[in-house]
Amino acid sequence: MYKKELERVRPEEVGLSSRALLQMVKELEECGTEMHGLMVTRDGKVALECWWAPYTSRTAHICHSMGKSYVGTAVGLACTQGYLHLQDKIVDLFADEIAEYQIHVNENMRKLTIEHVLMMANGMSVHPASGAGLLKNYLCSEFDHEPGTRFLYNTTGSCMLGAAVAKTTGKSVRQYLEEELFYTIGVESDCLEWMAFHENHIHAAPGVASSTENNLRLGLLYLNHGRWEDRQLIDEEWMKRATTRRIRTDVVNPEAHLEDGSGYGYQLWICPEPETFKFSGGHGQDVVMSRRNHVAVSINQAADDGGSRAEDAILSRYLFAEQLPEGPLPDDEEGYQELCAYLAGRKVKNRTSREVPEDIRKYNGIYAVTGAEFHVNTELRPLTDSNVYTDFYDHEDVAVKTVSICYKDGVLELILDDGTYRTRLEASLDGELRPVYSKGAIPIYTQTVSCAYAEGETLVVETKFLQTCFWTRLVFHREVDGRILIEGTKERLHEADPYISFMSEMKRLEV
Repeated sequence: MYKKELERVRPEEVGLSSRALLQMVKELEECGTEMHGLMVTRDGKVALECWWAPYTSRTAHICHSMGKSYVGTAVGLACTQGYLHLQDKIVDLFADEIAEYQIHVNENMRKLTIEHVLMMANGMSVHPASGAGLLKNYLCSEFDHEPGTRFLYNTTGSCMLGAAVAKTTGKSVRQYLEEELFYTIGVESDCLEWMAFHENHIHAAPGVASSTENNLRLGLLYLNHGRWEDRQLIDEEWMKRATTRRIRTDVVNPEAHLEDGSGYGYQLWICPEPETFKFSGGHGQDVVMSRRNHVAVSINQAADDGGSRAEDAILSRYLFAEQLPEGPLPDDEEGYQELCAYLAGRKVKNRTSREVPEDIRKYNGIYAVTGAEFHVNTELRPLTDSNVYTDFYDHEDVAVKTVSICYKDGVLELILDDGTYRTRLEASLDGELRPVYSKGAIPIYTQTVSCAYAEGETLVVETKFLQTCFWTRLVFHREVDGRILIEGTKERLHEADPYISFMSEMKRLEV
C-alpha cells in the first residue's frame, strides 16, 4: 500500500536531547519490563525508534485493550461521516435484537447512548461476558445505574461499539477503517491483525495486533485533533471531547488521581500531566500523546499490569511532566552517535542458557496425552480455567491429543497436535531466541521462540508466541514406568506466582 514515510530527524532538531533519550532507554530496560518496540516523535517527526530483536518494525504485536482506541476511532469516523451520533440510543440501534431476545428495557437502559459507552459509563455494575453471545449478554445486563454517572471498565461495551459501527456502515470495523482511514494515515494492513469472534464475526476490541508504527500513526491523528496533513478526517469537536476527561475513574478506584484532571475520555485514558492522554493495553502496549509538548510515544513491551508501572514514570519524567523547550537544541554529535550505537544492537535477553539433559534423545518419541487436557494456543491454558481466547479459536476441539519430541542435529523439535493443527516449537539449546513459523488455534499468532535445557532430571522447554507478552514453561518429567509428566506454567514478569498452571501426563505410542 502507499505510505508516506514519517520524517526521521536527530533528536536535537526537535528540541530533544540524544543523551537524555539514551538514559531514558537504559532506565526502561532496567525497570523490570521486557522492551519490544519504542518510537518517539516530536512535531510529527521520528526522533527515536528501536526494536529489541527478535521483534522488528513490522511485528504485529498484541495490543490488548489498546484495540479499544481503534474501535473508538471507528466510532469517531462514523460520527464524522453521519452514520452515528454521540446521542444515538443503544435501544434504537439494537431494537431488533432487543425484540428478538424479549428484553425488558428499564429507564436507565432507555437513556444509554453511544457517548456513554465510549466513556465506559454504561450504567451497569457487572461487566457482561463477551464472545459469541456478547450482544445478548450486554443487552440483557442489569442497567442498575443511570448511564454517564459511574465509570466501570467494560470490554464488552467496547465490542458493542464495533457492532454499532458494523450495523450502521454495513462493514466490519476493520474494513471500514481500512477503506476510510488507514490508507490515508499510512497504517499498514499487512502489519495489523484483528481477531473476530468466530461465531458472530464481530471484530473484538481487545483483538488487535499491530506494529509499533501503526499505533503511533493513529496516535498522531489524535495529537493533531483528527487532522492528517491537509485533511480533517475526524471532526475536530469530536476529537476535543474524546481527548479530555469525560468521567472520573475514582468511583471504582479510590486511589486514582482526583484533582489533576486525569480520568477517561472516549476509549482512551486522560493522564495527570497537562494536555496528555494515552491509548493503553495490557502489559504496557501504549501510545502516549502530549499536546503541550507535541510529543507522541508508541511502546510495545511485556510489563507489569498492576496499574502503576515503572515505565510510565520514566516516560513522564523525560517527555511529559515538564514543558519541553521549543525549537532545536545545539548539535550534539557525540551524544547522537552514542545513542545510535546503543540502539543498533538491542535484543531481548536470552533465556538462561543451561546444560541439556545428558541423554536428551531418550525423550524422542510420539506420546498420547492421557492426563488432564490442555489447549494448543498462545496461552497453553487448561480447560478447567476460564479462557477468553476460546472466543477466537478457528476450530472447536483444541485439546492436545499427541505430543512429539525429537532431538536431532542440536535442535529440539516439539509438536503439539490437537487433531486439526500441529503447533511446532523448535527449541534452541543455547538460549538464543530464533523465530520459527508455527500455527495454533488462534490464526494471527504464527511465530514462536523457544529454548530447551535440563533442570535436574527433567527437560524444560520455554516458549512464547512472538506477538504476545508471556512465556510458557513446559517441564517434562520421565517416570520409571515410561510415562512423562508434563508440568506447565504461563509466566508473566513481576509476578512471583505463575499466571496459569497445569499438570498432565502422556504415554509413549508404539510406532
